[in-house]
Amino acid sequence: MSLDLKVLYEDEELVVMKAPTDEELVELVYKFIRSKGRPVTWKELREAFSGIAGEDRLRRALSRLKMRGDIVELRGGRYGTPDMPGVREEIEERKRRRMLREAMSLEWRLYGPPGRPRRRSGQAVHEQADQTN
Repeated sequence: MSLDLKVLYEDEELVVMKAPTDEELVELVYKFIRSKGRPVTWKELREAFSGIAGEDRLRRALSRLKMRGDIVELRGGRYGTPDMPGVREEIEERKRRRMLREAMSLEWRLYGPPGRPRRRSGQAVHEQADQTN
């Protein structure tokens, strides 16, 4: 993908282009990800934008795109748009796992670790009273 940057100077050996503003960089990153048609890795983004923007600016652009909901971060440090193949399924799987983790955490808090005998709320009080008598 060619990045449409303004050429300031060009000769046989050198091309000098104007660096994109932060807002232009956000749009360039979005267009780059869309043009791939699949989720891209951080390494691919870094290689594509090396010499154009530093890693900090690139991370800020990704952060802005994520906040706007234009892209999502996937497992393995990949970034894609929500409409790309496989992205929706991965997001649903992530939600399902989060709900399962929360349910297990709640069960752990309510009933304790697996294998431990369950006690009713009043049972512990009666057992302590029996032991003192």
